Order: sequence, then C-alpha cells, then structure tokens
Amino acid sequence: MTDRNKKLIWVHPCVDCGCDCDEVEDDHYHVSIELPGVKKNDIDLKVIKSGLRLRAKKNDDIEYVSELKFLCDAKPKEVKANYEDGLLTLDVPFDCLDPFKGANSVKID
Repeated sequence: MTDRNKKLIWVHPCVDCGCDCDEVEDDHYHVSIELPGVKKNDIDLKVIKSGLRLRAKKNDDIEYVSELKFLCDAKPKEVKANYEDGLLTLDVPFDCLDPFKGANSVKID
C-alpha cells in the first residue's frame, strides 16, 4: 500500500496543564495519547516551544497522527516521555504560570 492509500487516524491527546481550581501552581503539561497496537520504535514525536506533532505507525495500512498547540511556551529539551501498554505519556515543562489566572469568567445564561 502506498502512503497515498494509507489510512491516517487522528488521535486526540488528553491534556492536563496542572491549572486546577485550588490555585496550585504547576509548570508542566501532562499529556496522554492512546496508541493501541503501536510499537515504541514506530513512534515519531517532535516537540517545539509552541506545540507537538506525533506520527505513529501501527502497520503498513494505518498510522496515528496528532498535533497539539500549547498555551505557554514549552521547554522542548526537558520533555519526558514514556510508552507502556499502548499509552504514551508526556511531561512537558512550560515557561509561564497558569495563563488563565486572573482571566474574566463568562456568565452562562
């Protein structure tokens, strides 16, 4: 099968920026992406200050893809990644405090 005929499956990462309601400051994004049936060596993960891009080949016919834009600049050289049982987890340090601290709350009618 050629790349043109390859099925690309868009995967949505689960992201926790550590910005919780208790005003506890955290300086990392915690990202989880499910990649069932993918071998660790078939994952291509790139992280830049403004986001990440993932391509993970499951087999000759299927490839998982994802992109994520960060609210704050990340520290790409300090990213930690782990892959176990089809779950890729990332710890991505960033350079700013909670970007929503002090933001206006929107009244919902």
